[in-house]
Amino acid sequence: DREYEEELAARRSAMERHATFIGRWVHQMKTPLSVLQLSAQEIEDEDLADSVREELDRLRQGLETVIYTSRLERFEQDLAVERVALAVPVREALAEQRRLFIKRRISPVIEIDEETEVYTDRKWLRFILGQILTNAAHYTEGVGKKVRIRAYRRGANQVLEISDEGIGIAPEDLNRVFNPYFTGQRGRQYKESTGMGLYLVSEICRNLDHGVELESQPGTGTAVRIV
Repeated sequence: DREYEEELAARRSAMERHATFIGRWVHQMKTPLSVLQLSAQEIEDEDLADSVREELDRLRQGLETVIYTSRLERFEQDLAVERVALAVPVREALAEQRRLFIKRRISPVIEIDEETEVYTDRKWLRFILGQILTNAAHYTEGVGKKVRIRAYRRGANQVLEISDEGIGIAPEDLNRVFNPYFTGQRGRQYKESTGMGLYLVSEICRNLDHGVELESQPGTGTAVRIV
C-alpha cells in the first residue's frame, strides 16, 4: 500500500545518505593518511619507519574495505565491465600488499599468460584479490613459503586461482567462511581477521556474475578460485 511504499522510499533514501556520508568520510581520511605516509619517509630509525608504514598500510586497507562495503549497496552504479588483461589487476593487488609479503617472507609466484583476458570490473577484481592475498599472507607461517597465482581454462570459463602454503581452514569452518563476521578457529587464533574479507569476496563475485570456490587442508594451505 501507499504507506508501505513511502516507508520503503524513506529507508532507501536514508541508506543512500549513509553511503554518501561514508564515501565522503573515507576520502577525507585519505588526505591525512597520505601526509602520514610521506612523513614516514623522514623517520631515520628504519625499524620504526617500517613499523609505521606497516600500520599505515593497515589503515589504508581498512578505509578501502569500508568504502567498498558501502558501495555494495549501489553496485550497479559503480560497475564498469571491460575486457581486462588478467595479469594487470593481479600485479596491482600484489604491489599494494608488497610490504606485508616482505614482512612475512612470502614469495608470490605469478603464472598468468600476459595475453589472458577476461570480462570483469578491474577495480572490484583488484579489491577481491587484495582481500584474498591479505588472508594468504596473514595465515602463512615460516620462511620461504609461496603464494601461487595462476590462470587456466576450464571449459568455456577462465579460472584465477590463488593458493597458499598456510595453516589452512578447519573442516568444520569450511561451510561458514563466506558468512559475514565469521572468523573461525584460525581467525581467533591469529587475531587478524575481521570476518568480512571472504564475505566481501563472495558478495562482489555474485554481483560480477563470477563464481568463487575454496578448498583447504589444515596444515597444508588454502586455494581460492575466481571463475
